[in-house]
Amino acid sequence: MTAPVATARIALWEGGTGVGVSSVPVPRLKPGEVLVEVRLATVCGCVRDAVRERRLGSLPSVLGHEGVGTVVGVGRGAEALGTDGVSLAPGMRVVWGRDVGCGTCGACTAGQGAACPDSRELGHQPMTDAWVLSGSLASHLVLPRGAGVAVVPAGVPDAVASPSGCALTVAAAAIDRAGPLAGRRVVVLGAGLIGLAALAMAIEAGAASTTVVEPRGKRRRRALRFGADAALDCDARVPACDVIIDAAGGADTFARVLDSLAAGGTAVVAGTRSQVPDATVDLERLSRDGISLLGLGRPHGRHLAQAVAFIASTHALRPWADIVSAPRGLDGVVEAIAHSGGTIARVAIAPRG
Repeated sequence: MTAPVATARIALWEGGTGVGVSSVPVPRLKPGEVLVEVRLATVCGCVRDAVRERRLGSLPSVLGHEGVGTVVGVGRGAEALGTDGVSLAPGMRVVWGRDVGCGTCGACTAGQGAACPDSRELGHQPMTDAWVLSGSLASHLVLPRGAGVAVVPAGVPDAVASPSGCALTVAAAAIDRAGPLAGRRVVVLGAGLIGLAALAMAIEAGAASTTVVEPRGKRRRRALRFGADAALDCDARVPACDVIIDAAGGADTFARVLDSLAAGGTAVVAGTRSQVPDATVDLERLSRDGISLLGLGRPHGRHLAQAVAFIASTHALRPWADIVSAPRGLDGVVEAIAHSGGTIARVAIAPRG
């Protein structure tokens, strides 16, 4: 179908620290594509790090991959389905995953888009005629076939729903990777949004105890408000545990806390960024004590659905909305990137505000 809107405003990154706001035509939708009007976007650490470290690919790029929006158009010729199998239609409020499979390879057609060899990442693509609206820091976003999309239940605030497609999806994948947590002692490294989400999910999964390790005092206090039994500085002695979830705790912290992992325990590396140096691991101990050291890989579409279901059922129990700023307009993207990752876990952008 022809797109029901003519132009979109985008936050366009052209290199360095410069981000400008531009207007571009909204393209005609291909079969199975979904056009979303972005209600609210949140600036995650991926955006901040990419701009500061100039880590995106070819330029220019439309930034951002976290957001919540309303479906305003669906390309005719192929049904567009959400991760839960619901047929997407105009008027639905949705969130989307960070990774987009090609939609046609064997992995994608088998429902294993996380294994797609040609996977792309929202907010990290060069702006081309083939995919102009490829980031969430824009008034409109086109989700190609192969994108993970989940319908947001009524009653979930936009500010709570927006991070579901990135931080909460990563946390859901980490919890899935760690295995059953009921009765187990869990340590979470890092109290950014991934760490807070993993903490909350571990509590809801019946963990016997939860400890957060975080260098910043304000984040430690926030972890306690989210229900952690203890929140420790990185130099503190960490009690014995059965599961470690590393949500960007840092290599030195990870190596030290690994010594507290009990025999038969599991450590999942979920949030470490590429610039973090290697950690030293005692391979003899891993073998002797039967310790599992697991990387995360790309989250699956089911993890997005799990993240949305989790936030829908538990958002009233914890102060999720308090860690997202009041929204600013698209013209405030540069300031938002500069302030992301501070005491407020997410800076919010209302692209049409």
